Amino acid sequence: MTPPSLSEMIGRIHGLPVMPAVALEVLDSMAGADTDIKDLARRITQDQAIAARVLRVANSPLYGLQMRVASIHDAIVVLGFSAVRSLVLAAAIVTSLPAGRCPGFNQERFWRHVLGTAVAAQALAKPLKRSPEPLFIAGLLHDIGRLVMVALYPEHYTRVLDQVGEQDCCLRDAEQTVFGFDHAAVGAALAGRWNFPADIVDALAWHHEPERGTPDGMAAVIHYADAISQALDLDGAENGQMPRLHQKTIDGLGLDWQKLTEVLADTEARFNSYQLMLG
Repeated sequence: MTPPSLSEMIGRIHGLPVMPAVALEVLDSMAGADTDIKDLARRITQDQAIAARVLRVANSPLYGLQMRVASIHDAIVVLGFSAVRSLVLAAAIVTSLPAGRCPGFNQERFWRHVLGTAVAAQALAKPLKRSPEPLFIAGLLHDIGRLVMVALYPEHYTRVLDQVGEQDCCLRDAEQTVFGFDHAAVGAALAGRWNFPADIVDALAWHHEPERGTPDGMAAVIHYADAISQALDLDGAENGQMPRLHQKTIDGLGLDWQKLTEVLADTEARFNSYQLMLG
């Protein structure tokens, strides 16, 4: 069973479910395209599955609203376009990219981890004085390459998971052994093909090796957010693996213990609401 090359895998992307049109419009709006908020709210509402998940989180304790938000338009007015845009993308990605059948791969834990990483990145934005929206999206997508590998080549990924269990190695090492490349390479290639912003592509490519990413780019933040999600056991796995941390990168972010404690608390609060996306 010969493993595919990276180019062969990316060539099969067309076989995956496409991103909902409204999600692509949201991404265009991030790139500075003219956006009619009323029209976008109407488009979001037409996708009932996405709208329902967005409103579920908008009405969660995270936002502490006095009155229930009953429509996407009201959510934009109350929470702001940026917050709703992030919610829409999260709902769109969770609903449109299911994993294939692969023994040993737990899809719920996968989504819990990536949502945890996304909200951890969001929580890190404030002390790091970064824009939270692109960090949230990069966190949400950081492991998307793994989902592609599972969906397109489940038999090969079963070998990856078997190797992790037999040799007690990390997933990335097993991916490299079986495929010759890892999920970060697949995710970056996919994001580039979907015309995602360059800084998000960079973050996906180098979130495990932030020293190789663009200086002062998002890869360092996603690297840390990934570790925070793992440390808080947000995926619910009994035997989760902590990622290898690049200590120089972590030190370079300059967060003291007090700020980190606040980030951890903020991450847990956000996750408790965002996990409603999965229900």
